[in-house]
Amino acid sequence: MKCLSTRSIRDIRPSRLLLLIATIFILNGCSGVNFLDFYFGDLFGKGGQTIDKTAEQLAVEGSQKLQKKDYGDAVEDFKKLKEHYPYSKYAVLADLKLGDAYFHDNKYSEASIAYEEFVRLHPRNEVVPYVLYQIGMSHFLAFSTVDRDPEETNIAIQSFLKVVQNFPKSEYAKKSEKQLVECKKRIVSHEFEVAKFYYIIGEYESAKGRLDTIIQKYPQAIADLGYGKDLQKIYAKCEKECAKGDRGPGFWTKVGF
Repeated sequence: MKCLSTRSIRDIRPSRLLLLIATIFILNGCSGVNFLDFYFGDLFGKGGQTIDKTAEQLAVEGSQKLQKKDYGDAVEDFKKLKEHYPYSKYAVLADLKLGDAYFHDNKYSEASIAYEEFVRLHPRNEVVPYVLYQIGMSHFLAFSTVDRDPEETNIAIQSFLKVVQNFPKSEYAKKSEKQLVECKKRIVSHEFEVAKFYYIIGEYESAKGRLDTIIQKYPQAIADLGYGKDLQKIYAKCEKECAKGDRGPGFWTKVGF
């Protein structure tokens, strides 16, 4: 039980309070009991912030919950570890596993943020290649359909490139190279769909511009996707129409935009 209440501490004269604090510091250094928290926890607003688990316990339990796919509770354990034991040797593990818990729970935005924080805090850690790969995968998987803007895929490409360029001998370099192929195919799919839309509505300049980009930058992806014949047909028509020069108002002008 507490020997001094918060109110009684506040009524002590300053000189006596300083003497009391000095005494508690000495006792705190000679005992396993944290007398500062014992006597002053309520006074400084920490009464409701105590934690009954050690850093090791939180690390072990969080990892076990992660293995059992109990991702929500694993996140809470790793957050507590980071908050209450920021200088523990287990804090690095919490920084990493928090990203893993979010990732496996399909919360890719939260996962990428957690992984990016890990790289910022531990740039020389040996698992950085894995973390960069996971950042790329988080953005890659956040992209849902071909018709959406491929910004997430472009960010994923940058992360995969970092792995390949900075850690070429790591196992994640090979995985990143494979994902780069998939990213390029995804971008080609998106751009080709947009080009076909412009082609259908008669915006041949816009269609040709999209096709020019993917032809120049992603020829292998075009071949892998089997778009060659269809693309050549559309491109030839666009070139023919564009050669005619100004054809009058475009589609968007016609519909009032």
